[in-house]
Amino acid sequence: MNRINALRTAVASAVLAAGTSAMAALPAGASEAIAQYKDDVLSAIGLVIAAGIAIYAVKKLGQKMGWL
Repeated sequence: MNRINALRTAVASAVLAAGTSAMAALPAGASEAIAQYKDDVLSAIGLVIAAGIAIYAVKKLGQKMGWL
């Protein structure tokens, strides 16, 4: 049983070591592009949420006022 646990531990540590050593630093241009993309995506999501809230509010107002 100890051999199996030792083998499992060795395999797990090898996989973990291989996964962490494969990371490389990004160039400065790529980091800036990713940051700009994040800002753009957050803005777009915010606009979609705001539009959904506006549509919901107009629909509710129309129901209350008898327009719909």
